[in-house]
Amino acid sequence: MRVTDGMRYMNVQANLARLETQNAEAQQQASTGARVEKPSDDPIAAAELARLRASLSSSESHRNTIKSVQGDAELAESTLAQANELLAGAREAAMQGANDSLTANDRAQLATQVRGIKTDLLKLANTRGTKGYIFGGSQTAGPAFDANGAFQGDDASQVVDIGGSSPLPVNASGAKAFTSAGGRDVFADLDALATALDSNDRGGTAASLDSLDASQSQVTKERARIGLVVGKLGSSDGVLEQLGVDMGKRQSTVAQVDPFEAYSKVTTLAQSLQQAVAVSRQVLDLGDLWK
Repeated sequence: MRVTDGMRYMNVQANLARLETQNAEAQQQASTGARVEKPSDDPIAAAELARLRASLSSSESHRNTIKSVQGDAELAESTLAQANELLAGAREAAMQGANDSLTANDRAQLATQVRGIKTDLLKLANTRGTKGYIFGGSQTAGPAFDANGAFQGDDASQVVDIGGSSPLPVNASGAKAFTSAGGRDVFADLDALATALDSNDRGGTAASLDSLDASQSQVTKERARIGLVVGKLGSSDGVLEQLGVDMGKRQSTVAQVDPFEAYSKVTTLAQSLQQAVAVSRQVLDLGDLWK
């Protein structure tokens, strides 16, 4: 009979311990809102959470990369837009200079205007961003152009990984925008126009219109290319942001408990534990009577 009593006591203790453990876990989940705090809580959910955390980390890293280059790309696009306006002003000066009615003095004044345009354009071509001179390729530490308009940079691409199928070149090319690598030496064309105007050369001034059109066209072309890059960066950041939101929601679904369900479970287990304690006392009392 003592063997049966011993087994009865062990079963009572095991049942109480199990209910106490379940009750403690339910209370922990209800208070923290976390369903999975360690892999043993739910191995499958824990593995999914690990994947989600890795994906969120990668997404955030790509967004940080985008933010680090987006400003300079936008600056390059707006700078090339201003460069285009300056070249439009130079073309207007050339059209005026080609007019038969202008005097030598009139053309000399236009030449001064064109040289001012070149000076302003050089300042734009030597614009600095967060990482140095934005039109110098990989040579960002020093000005992309010297005082005469000679290119001192290179045409290297600055490539970054923003999470797409292939890395994205994110810098504007000063070589393609302003030098013969793009088709025309823009600063040489402005010099040629200023010289023709200073020399009162109406024919040379008129002939400069084609080269100025070509110069303006190549600046426009590079502006369009970097504009596409700016758009790509913006759209990629938007996709990554939404992906982060979606993964965050999924993470909450996997890792957290429903508050109503959690507190209902706590209440149910608490009642079960109270009933089990009461029943256990009866069982143990009966056992004492049987001794």
